[in-house]
Amino acid sequence: MVQPDPDRAESQWSDDLAAAWEEHREYLFQTQRLVSDWIVDQVDPQPGQTILELAAGPGETGFVAAERVGPEGKLISTDVGPGMVAASRRGAQARGLTNVEWRLMDAQDIDLPDMSVDGVLCRFGVMLMPDPASALAGSLRVLRSGGRLAYGVWAPPDRNPWVSLLVAAILETGHAPPGDPFGPGGLFSLAAPERNRELLDEAGFSGARVEEIPGVMHFDDFEGYWTLQSRIAGRIALFLSGLSPDDIDAIRTTVQPMLAPFESDGAYDIPSLAIGACAQRP
Repeated sequence: MVQPDPDRAESQWSDDLAAAWEEHREYLFQTQRLVSDWIVDQVDPQPGQTILELAAGPGETGFVAAERVGPEGKLISTDVGPGMVAASRRGAQARGLTNVEWRLMDAQDIDLPDMSVDGVLCRFGVMLMPDPASALAGSLRVLRSGGRLAYGVWAPPDRNPWVSLLVAAILETGHAPPGDPFGPGGLFSLAAPERNRELLDEAGFSGARVEEIPGVMHFDDFEGYWTLQSRIAGRIALFLSGLSPDDIDAIRTTVQPMLAPFESDGAYDIPSLAIGACAQRP
């Protein structure tokens, strides 16, 4: 099987994952619901306002904001992948939301007028952008005076064993996932709280604040863990899809005992830690 190209466009790999993310949308939303609620609370959407969601994926975090702005307000749900935009559209329709507008949009090049939105939010997308500074500068530009930005990113890998142990198993079996997880666009590229403050300050925001948001990834059994992580874990999932059945079986066999400290009666509760960042346009 052909190995995934680590240099493929962001839109392509997000579309490859869109079907799996849509299938597991409720789990993906609820397992980190605390992060979504924190983000929306910091933006503090009010009835009648316009809220922009960047890298929305299936869109659930933005839907919380859509409910708060009400029928007189509007959520602009955006993603760089057409498959994700389509998934968001279906999700909003299933919820009966009529105040959502969809845009195919690169968050690093926000195609909206100056001072046209009241809030900007993004859950687990900013760290995957090769140029997050452009996304934050664009967010500042489109925010009205006093408007707020809030986003969530992953904290360091040692605080997120749900994914770091999978990477360790991949490495232990003689493979190397593509890309640098700490480099631009990597899963842990914004894991340092101070880096998020710097980016917000450099973009021109005021009152930057960063908080830790702990959580737990629950899986009913190991098969549930493997099925989900091997299908939705971004570039890791794409990497695994290019391996042979024997290689995949070796990784499965290696990671299961690594997860033993988090197992109880066959179920797994694995800690996670996100970093929430928020700031205001002066």
